[in-house]
Amino acid sequence: MYRIPAIVLLPLLANPGLCREEYKLSNESYRLTVTCAGGEVNVILYDELLGLSVAEGPYIYRATVRGVTDEGLEDVSVKMGRNRLTIRGKIAGLDLEHVFVIPKNRGVMEERIILRNRTSSRVDLENYEAGLQRRVTDTERRVLPELQNDRWIAIPFRHRADDTQYFYNDFSVSDLLTRDGYEPCIDENLKYTRLPSSRYCSEGWAWIHGDNVLGVFKYSQEHMEFSAISKHAMRDGDSLRFGGACMVMGEPAALTRIEPGQTVDLGVTRYESVKGGYTEALYAFRRMLDEKGCRFPGDYNPPVHWNQLYNMSGAWEDRANRYTKAIVKQEAVNAKAYSCESLYLDPGWDTDFGTFLWGEKWLGPRKEFVEEMRSEYGLAVSLHCPLATWMSHDKFTWGKHSVQNWPAESRRLSPAGVQNTTGPLLCLGSKQYRDVAETRLLENCRDGVVFLMFDGNWWNGGCMNPDHGHPVPYRMEDHIQANLELAQRVHAKYPGVLIEMHDMIAGGTSHRQTPVYYKYGLPGSYDDNWGFELMWEPLADIKEGRATALYYYNMGCNIPAYLHIDLRKDNENCLVLWWYASTCRHLGIGGTHADPRIAEAQKKAMRRYRELERFYKRGEFYGISEEIHLHVLPEQDAFVVNVFNLSDETRTISGEMDLAAAGLDRKDGSAGWAGIQENRLEVKLEMPPWSTELCTFGVE
Repeated sequence: MYRIPAIVLLPLLANPGLCREEYKLSNESYRLTVTCAGGEVNVILYDELLGLSVAEGPYIYRATVRGVTDEGLEDVSVKMGRNRLTIRGKIAGLDLEHVFVIPKNRGVMEERIILRNRTSSRVDLENYEAGLQRRVTDTERRVLPELQNDRWIAIPFRHRADDTQYFYNDFSVSDLLTRDGYEPCIDENLKYTRLPSSRYCSEGWAWIHGDNVLGVFKYSQEHMEFSAISKHAMRDGDSLRFGGACMVMGEPAALTRIEPGQTVDLGVTRYESVKGGYTEALYAFRRMLDEKGCRFPGDYNPPVHWNQLYNMSGAWEDRANRYTKAIVKQEAVNAKAYSCESLYLDPGWDTDFGTFLWGEKWLGPRKEFVEEMRSEYGLAVSLHCPLATWMSHDKFTWGKHSVQNWPAESRRLSPAGVQNTTGPLLCLGSKQYRDVAETRLLENCRDGVVFLMFDGNWWNGGCMNPDHGHPVPYRMEDHIQANLELAQRVHAKYPGVLIEMHDMIAGGTSHRQTPVYYKYGLPGSYDDNWGFELMWEPLADIKEGRATALYYYNMGCNIPAYLHIDLRKDNENCLVLWWYASTCRHLGIGGTHADPRIAEAQKKAMRRYRELERFYKRGEFYGISEEIHLHVLPEQDAFVVNVFNLSDETRTISGEMDLAAAGLDRKDGSAGWAGIQENRLEVKLEMPPWSTELCTFGVE
């Protein structure tokens, strides 16, 4: 719970419900002015850097219960404290506490909204929306002159892996007013749709105004929340609502079931204005996540994986004959030849799909296998672990599903309250499933497995089984908690085992439905995010733009992405290998290219990668453009530059960057096509189509 230190609060006015006074907070970046009257809270927020009132007008408070929408607050009061302004009121039967904090020593503003149910009955919100608003058109619905060139760009995904090739989440004010936003929706059968919405949702937004940018970032580890923009009609024009808090996809679940005495803290919205544009806003968002502990640890050193899948496609259908130890050992030979550190076993290592039980009949004893990989090939062993949603789905399993190997008590009851016969048959949220899953996963870790992939963990569509120990109805947030708890159980015994977590709602798809940081950094949580399923056609994903999502991901967060790519789909320039090495802190590869010249070039590239891996695993990522990446170790005053020509034409790729922004201090130097003068890097080289080059500075 968020509490306000009483020591800094000043006395209330004699009659706070009728307050007419003006309340002000400010620092070097912002001037906040609040007035209230009759339930209407008027807010003006002036941004000193942008030279613009970014909010002006009534703050929007809106809540819906049983089809009735409350607008505004009742019994409004305001308190001022040092660097802090607190608004209190009532809405939809709930007590609302709304806090603005403007620290004197830092150019940011943060706001937080907390709802409390002090009644004797549960309050079930169907919709909730709160936020600042800014009028953006005149009475004729024309965009105001001072805003005509402004852009709102999603953070971190200007381009998502599931966007069409030429669509970017980069909008003018007119776009936001005239085009529908969307809310993502995925069902138990992995059917993904974008439902039209008045809201545009992202982890954050960059409001570009002139030569500067305002970042509007949302952060909450307790509830799944987003920074949302919505349009609203006013008497004198249209406005945009932003900041605050907003229900998206029916979440946060906690708002749909606020029990008597319960408090719901809707997290923090941070406002940060910086000189520059979208790139600088991405870095600001990344810094915020770093502050919150959402950053790879200093000793992060994941093993480079060789995935046997690509050379053994379909082997899971005939484990006893096509997934034998002799066949797998040949993949270990390949792993060693490609300078890998761990042999990653995809489906087929287990007795049936998703049992987590070692296939001893065809692989021999597990501990012996692990020790043999280490002693003969210098390899660790990593495992694919499909969780309940996928492993018990009647249509999607790879080989025979293993429902009968799990407790009958873990069976899922559909939202209709009947025993499922199609779709996911088991419930990941059931304590019966997780108890057995924990035992089996720990047995694998005990025998030396170093990595577990939590795959197939997508939203199961809901469960009504009251004996599972989860809330009924079972909602997306409950499902996320079940995923998290299973990782925490494993890490409680084996903290050094790395766990990759697929999106806890969208699973193994190209979609990202939870915030990129969600639940990362919590005690015992997962170690890697999944790289948007860009593993099957990695070259096409680069050429058709989907893979640029990984570039923006790294620009906006330091949470490791993991992916294993099919090297058989690479080109003669090793473009696939180097693009994903540059954008995935945890790299996996597999598949022997049919052209031996390309295979040899890949082996050579992997030797070079291993020499430089500290930059790719633990370096700070900076982007001059989508085609020029820097991996920086500022404490060593050293960095690697990767350059890509992402086009069908021979082109000159060029760009420059002030290295001070990356914590570097190098007066001069050159590496062929890249040079430094007065700590400014300049890159310029002519490159053939779909090619890549790299150079280093300060590397011994």
